[in-house]
Amino acid sequence: MEDLLQFLYLMPVGVVKFSADGTVDMMNPVASALLASITTSDTLLDIFSALTPIAPDLRQRVARFAGPAGTIVEQQWLRALAGERELVLSLTVNQIKDNVYMAVLTDVSRLSKQEEKLYVDRKKFFAIFDNVRDYAIYTITMDGLIEEWNQSVQRYAGWLAADVEGRSMSLLQPPDDPDRPRIDLLLAEAQRIGSTEIEGWVLKRDGSRLWGNSVVTALPDESGTVRGFVVVSRDITERKGLEDEMKMLATVDSLTGAYNRRKGNEFLIAEANRQARNGRPFAVLMLDIDHFKTINDGFGHTAGDSVLCAFVRICKNTLRSIDVVVRWGGEEFLLVLPDTDAAEAMSTAERVRTATSAMEVTSPEGLPIRFTISIGVAVSAGDSPGNLLSRSDLALYAAKTGGRNRVILAS
Repeated sequence: MEDLLQFLYLMPVGVVKFSADGTVDMMNPVASALLASITTSDTLLDIFSALTPIAPDLRQRVARFAGPAGTIVEQQWLRALAGERELVLSLTVNQIKDNVYMAVLTDVSRLSKQEEKLYVDRKKFFAIFDNVRDYAIYTITMDGLIEEWNQSVQRYAGWLAADVEGRSMSLLQPPDDPDRPRIDLLLAEAQRIGSTEIEGWVLKRDGSRLWGNSVVTALPDESGTVRGFVVVSRDITERKGLEDEMKMLATVDSLTGAYNRRKGNEFLIAEANRQARNGRPFAVLMLDIDHFKTINDGFGHTAGDSVLCAFVRICKNTLRSIDVVVRWGGEEFLLVLPDTDAAEAMSTAERVRTATSAMEVTSPEGLPIRFTISIGVAVSAGDSPGNLLSRSDLALYAAKTGGRNRVILAS
């Protein structure tokens, strides 16, 4: 009994044993101190009177309890003023047996303030999340499942909370996008360095797509252990379109849609480097539209432009997807053919020449225009891009001086 009493008196929570009329039979020092700070009664011998300021209905609740034993009040938070300080107590009342009751009082003032702060912070954050216009913000778990969804993300991609909560963020990735990142690798990098940034296609609820930029940031707890992630995304489809347009203007001939000379040189260097690594040959075809000045003089420059555009369409329709069409200058074009030997290059050149000879372009006046091309072919034997171009140019010159509308392979 002495050990039990010592245990009760040393407990960090208040414990009060009382009878059905509220008479206190036993009270430890913590309970005495807590009740003394809130009661206006001169005595602590009546638990109901002592708790009247914060639990005026406790007497009735105890009286209405019909069971022989059980919980009457469970961890009810009660607020009171202890001088100038607000005190928050957690009250639990149990009937132990007939006419024997136990009240447990715990000072949760500090916990209450923390929870209030968390509640206010949460309301602030969700107010930001719901009302932000240019960004979408949501949280995900360690394994990439979407936790918190809000209006900002619904505006961003159209998905409703019921569609996505508890599902992997990979739901937002178009399944046919070969460049979509792996979620596990993305989260691992964010966990390792704190955050990571990605750009790519985002699947919208209606099946359309947007180009999104997302920053994934790790959320550590007080010990520094990452417990989840927050994702901040924005729609940069318009910016992406402008960037692509600027890139196209910098690399593509505005009239014909073929690559320009500067980009053509980049392709040549890239193929030369690739050949140095794997030893596979590649070919270049230097092409010139025969008697182009005569077309311009006879039908006008608009007709000449139509001929140039028609010729590029012939090349793109005839060549492989990996082959490159370059407007080298004026009516001169360059074709770069990766992984191509001499026989394949000559065959391709003949197909382009034949298709060109068979094509007819209509002038602004409705007159038919037929034209031919001369082609010089050179296959790289490990020589520099400059030397390869010189060889193809010499072969082109031989084709033109040899009667035009023909293909010559450089030696």
